[in-house]
Amino acid sequence: MSTTEANIKIARHNGIVTSISVFMPIWSKTSDHGKLLIQLPLLGIDTIAKDEADSEIAIKEAIQSFCIVAEKFGQGIEIELQALGWIAVDGESGEPLLGYNVEETDELLERLFHTGENYVNPHLEIVA
Repeated sequence: MSTTEANIKIARHNGIVTSISVFMPIWSKTSDHGKLLIQLPLLGIDTIAKDEADSEIAIKEAIQSFCIVAEKFGQGIEIELQALGWIAVDGESGEPLLGYNVEETDELLERLFHTGENYVNPHLEIVA
């Protein structure tokens, strides 16, 4: 059995990604220089913020950049996420929904996911 630790729902209009809904764990810590180092491990992204107030902008921009690059230069968001371990999940609305599942037998990974914060954005606009 597995539990879903993260999910991304992709909204398209005329085949173009317009927004995504995001729920995923993130980790942050303060660097020796006073900057906030933020990790989005399920996307393989690290970013930096000036402070806590700037962290929301840094996270949004990192996710938006991932999506834009995946669509323009990769094989599309869904394929690029699947390459990182995400799996397609049946969504109710017909929009692509991907989840990141962790097997309950993988206690170490399960614990790691619960040590970070959860980033939630129900409507992150993607403007290419």
